[in-house]
Amino acid sequence: MKAVFSMAAIRRKMLQVLERWNESKAKKAFLLVGARQTGKTYIVREFAREHFAHLAEVNFLEDEKAIRVLSEAQDAEDFVSRLSLICGMPVIPGETLVFLDEIQEAPDLITAVKFLVEDGRHRVVISGSMLGTEMKGFRSFPVGYVQIERMFPLDFEEFCWSQNVPQAIIDDIREAFDARKGLDAGLHERLSGLFRYFVAIGGMPEAVSAYLDSSYDMMAVRAVASQIVEQYRFDIAKYAQGRAPQIRRVFDAVPSQLDKVNKRFRMDALKSGAVYDRYANDFAWLIDAAVVLPTYQVSEPKRPLRRTAQENKFKLYEADTGLLLSQYAPQTMLDVIADAPSVNFGSVYENAVAQALSNENPDLFYFCSSRKGEVDFIAQRNDGALVPIEVKSGKDYKLHTALNNLLGTHDFEIGEACVLSSANVERREREGKPIWYLPLYMAFCIAEQTSGTFGSMHLAPPTF
Repeated sequence: MKAVFSMAAIRRKMLQVLERWNESKAKKAFLLVGARQTGKTYIVREFAREHFAHLAEVNFLEDEKAIRVLSEAQDAEDFVSRLSLICGMPVIPGETLVFLDEIQEAPDLITAVKFLVEDGRHRVVISGSMLGTEMKGFRSFPVGYVQIERMFPLDFEEFCWSQNVPQAIIDDIREAFDARKGLDAGLHERLSGLFRYFVAIGGMPEAVSAYLDSSYDMMAVRAVASQIVEQYRFDIAKYAQGRAPQIRRVFDAVPSQLDKVNKRFRMDALKSGAVYDRYANDFAWLIDAAVVLPTYQVSEPKRPLRRTAQENKFKLYEADTGLLLSQYAPQTMLDVIADAPSVNFGSVYENAVAQALSNENPDLFYFCSSRKGEVDFIAQRNDGALVPIEVKSGKDYKLHTALNNLLGTHDFEIGEACVLSSANVERREREGKPIWYLPLYMAFCIAEQTSGTFGSMHLAPPTF
């Protein structure tokens, strides 16, 4: 069912994280977690290819016998001997990277990994998909034994790399953001167009590769995205045990819930009379599996945001806009790329901003009050300041009553606000406080401050 594409053109930031871990010489394993199909296995293989003579890789999803063989190891020497037998190659200290993939299938191997870490002669990378409770034992791995990193779909900068956008232009985006100064009109239009392609294709490496390898065929992209969604549904059936039907119902409801004017997830979408408490663990399963991004409602935009966050009032975004669009009508993808004026893309662009923010900080919040209105996101910068963010898809991006209300409420101590839209950089004021109008493609800059079938379509992105 899985399509096979070459991913030679896909450059990922995680490679640098792996390189820094390797250079540190710390006696820790590297645990890479994340949703299915985000490129975990690929990036580890790339890392091994560049920095090691050999790779001793075991995939526990594909090799169940290896789980039993390795879990019975008595010490590091025994583990390495058994691993050599399984891989059919010597495991040489300093020359061989040990890679244990799909570790969620073998939770009892924690002890064996400790052997290797304590022994210190071998560099060990562990990778696993965050499927419900399967990875929780590894998240509680004793401090000092493991460095835990999370893999996401490509962000906009990584997507730009895949499209051969010069780094100098990406640097220009950051500099323009820092200076709150717009890029020249021609470059702004090209970057806005490229961002729309990014939203339509998404950041799943296989979907991006399909786009490149098929000469820009959006049908191929949609096919890959649809396959990944089906894989997620299969994972729910396999790992969620007795609650699989309920979890599947939640997962399938996300696109339609986001398409509503009020995007807050409504329990009656699942079942008439449904209450949150009965489905709380089902939502948690999907969040743990990293296939949805929860954004919790706060009643006050004050620090700490968690203080007034309401766990039963939230919006659920997809982990990737390409996966979201694959569940809408095929024309929607084309409309996003064309920036069709007759279509409201608010939910899709909000999803893209949620992705960008969650790459740096998993805690997402939005503000909603019957008196003040609703603001799409409340982000906390590294300096502690709270910044309300509105995401606009149309020409009326300067209409934002709720944002004005927050700036005008002195008790909230909000110093500035941000509106993300297709427009270039501009500044306005409310109550003497700046409202920054920024292009959507600068969402990753904000984040860095917070820690069916449809014809053949070959659509090339803007060139640079």
